[in-house]
Amino acid sequence: MTRNKGKILYVLLSINIVPLFIFGILILLFGSHWFSLAMNQEVETELKNVSQNLITTIDTVYPGDYRLVGDSSYQLYKGDADITCEYSLIDAVKANTGMEVTLFYQDTRILTTITNAEGARIIGSAAPEAVVSNVLDSGQPHFFSKALIYNTPYFSYYAPLFNSDGSTVGMLFVGKTTAEVDAAIQKSVKPLIVAVIIMIFVISLFISLYFRKFVAELLQIRSFLGQVATGNLDTTISPALLKRNDELGEISHSALDMQHSLHVLIEQDALTSLYNRRSGNKKLQQIMTSSFKYHNNFCIAIGDIDFFKKVNDTYGHDCGDLVLKNVAAVLKQSMHGHGVAVRWGGEEFLLIFENMDEEQSYNLLEELLNNIRAMENEYGSHSIKVTMTFGLVAGTTQNITELLCIADNKLYFGKENGRNRIVR
Repeated sequence: MTRNKGKILYVLLSINIVPLFIFGILILLFGSHWFSLAMNQEVETELKNVSQNLITTIDTVYPGDYRLVGDSSYQLYKGDADITCEYSLIDAVKANTGMEVTLFYQDTRILTTITNAEGARIIGSAAPEAVVSNVLDSGQPHFFSKALIYNTPYFSYYAPLFNSDGSTVGMLFVGKTTAEVDAAIQKSVKPLIVAVIIMIFVISLFISLYFRKFVAELLQIRSFLGQVATGNLDTTISPALLKRNDELGEISHSALDMQHSLHVLIEQDALTSLYNRRSGNKKLQQIMTSSFKYHNNFCIAIGDIDFFKKVNDTYGHDCGDLVLKNVAAVLKQSMHGHGVAVRWGGEEFLLIFENMDEEQSYNLLEELLNNIRAMENEYGSHSIKVTMTFGLVAGTTQNITELLCIADNKLYFGKENGRNRIVR
């Protein structure tokens, strides 16, 4: 049973949790990709804004056109100011934003915050060819997501610098290292990863608990059916299963109906709906055991329809069956709340009186016999009356065979001595 439980449980969990994990992974992949694109756009906008603000600031602080002065040693002027070594503006930008800044005259770095391994500014070096082509030659700003500067990849924004005549004289670079941006992306994506993992864990836990309970209830139904299959018709099914408003509840009710049907088939006589001899023996044993345990009275009576063979021979077996059913109905009604009526075989019946002494049982049996005497069995144009003879005995022994034998002998005595009577 445990092996089967594990098998169905793991199948149910796999077809639910595996897709959940795949869905979670897809969320992480697409979410990370989307966030990376969004971050790239945000970085581009940020670099562009810093670049535009810095160009405006330079033009404001140093009005005039850019020009080189000197024959062998060049100085870069902006208007009347020599800005060749004016690092204060770009260093302030780096300090405030963490961005690297470079000012190019044509394709040559004149001012920069970028340093080499020795800590020296990398002035005098040339811009990459792709930058010259896309920015300096075209006169249009351009964003690069993987621009290499001294073997270090940067998110870079290059804006052209113009003189008053509209000519492109240089470029302004503002950038962040790719590693810095990636670190920011990872830091921002981390809560998403944690949230997805927690979500998957919580949902998986819920699914696991639900299916464990589901399988456990299936096994309860299986156990119930197994008990019924082995003949234990007194076993019970969990009330919680019967209260479910789903397929499991329907299966449980069907199993209970099956148990009831088997009860009827196994324990009841098909014609009269009374207990059959097998279940009658069982009931007698139960009542006898309980009576001796709790010192309660009980009695039994074996009765037989008088001249029943004559009814069958005269009117046919259909009429005989009608008489049996009518007699059984009277017996069942009379014994309700007082004990059990059993079809013992053929036209013979066993009555078990619970919590009643011999005198009380006799009085009830006398009333029952009067009802049978007064009963009209209508069959076609015939109205047939019958009587019965009973042998009554008090439950003074725990030997069922002996008790039944005594009752049967009294019945036989009654048959031999006039019938239509109660012998005690």
